[in-house]
Amino acid sequence: MDNYASEALRQKESVLAAGGYAVVPHDIYRVVLPELTAKYDGRTARDCVLLYGYFQAHVNGESGGEAYMWAFPTVDKIVEDTGIKRNRVKPLTDILESEGLLVTRRIPWYGHTKKMFMPLYHRQSTVKGTD
Repeated sequence: MDNYASEALRQKESVLAAGGYAVVPHDIYRVVLPELTAKYDGRTARDCVLLYGYFQAHVNGESGGEAYMWAFPTVDKIVEDTGIKRNRVKPLTDILESEGLLVTRRIPWYGHTKKMFMPLYHRQSTVKGTD
């Protein structure tokens, strides 16, 4: 068992050192998932956690730009990648936002607007800054 633990730690350190990804907080599964399950239902809680992780995996990691740390997949892409039904994407993002795990903004985008998503690492009731 120790060899597996050592290998897992080595892999984690290697990935983090290379800037490959950010670790999803353990509280999302230990605290948030059970709370969402009790508050809504298991399916909604599961899909919220999936969507939260999806946004975490799709944040823009190129520092210096205005979109840094924001994810901006289209609803079509979210549906295609996750299997979540189109009509559930907005309600799920609304739940994540109301739970303090996600911030959303609409920005001008080639004559239209684009929805941006920022998954937070810690729950917050408000995020200080400009809209």
